[in-house]
Amino acid sequence: MKREDYTTRRGRMTYHIMGFLAFPLVNVPLGIILWNISQEIDSQLPTWALALPWLVNGIVLALAFILRPDFAVGYIAFIGFAVTVVTALSVLFVAACFVTILSAPLTDDLAIGVFIFLMAAGLLGLIALAVYVFLSWWS
Repeated sequence: MKREDYTTRRGRMTYHIMGFLAFPLVNVPLGIILWNISQEIDSQLPTWALALPWLVNGIVLALAFILRPDFAVGYIAFIGFAVTVVTALSVLFVAACFVTILSAPLTDDLAIGVFIFLMAAGLLGLIALAVYVFLSWWS
């Protein structure tokens, strides 16, 4: 195989998306395999089993950077996306809890409703932001 040369922007973006989708497609089955191994063995996992995710992801990234660099960029982008989503959701949760705790003496029984409303509104806002970012990247 030889290194891929991209002639259009769409070709590059296609490989970005393929790499982005490949990360969970590689790591979810890998996690299931490791979970099965840990259920079969009563003692601690052997070193090779603990190193398996590092080896598999390292090999995938090395081959991707050599043969399809934009695939590797998408593969790594999934990690950044996952960290960003978890951070945004945790900030949203803490903010909703803070507002709910402060407003609980005023709202009494409606405090849970306030929390649910704030979480739903925050999630809709995050979804709208994600759609906007994706559409601006795609165009």
